[in-house]
Amino acid sequence: MTDDAFGFSAARNRTADKLKNIQPSGGPPAPATLDAVDAAGESLGFKSREGEGALRPAGRRREIGPTLAINTRAPERVAIPFIKFCEENRYSYWEGIEELMKRAGLR
Repeated sequence: MTDDAFGFSAARNRTADKLKNIQPSGGPPAPATLDAVDAAGESLGFKSREGEGALRPAGRRREIGPTLAINTRAPERVAIPFIKFCEENRYSYWEGIEELMKRAGLR
């Protein structure tokens, strides 16, 4: 009895030959240079956030020295006006506490 009792060997050989003939394509296209990407973005109105003209926005941070975390629960009648006071005066919470301490003469 032969190994190919059902007559599939010819088809198997043709498939194997077809698979052997498959060659990879040329590969993906070369990536665009960053200059080309930047030029395309600028032509569409996008501005680069990098480079010579990009500046860090001036922040309100200042050196405060060592810190200590204070966590507190405050009644709404106290917390809401305090938060509003800080927002209106553009204070962080610690700056708001410091300002209130100055006004109370505790500094």
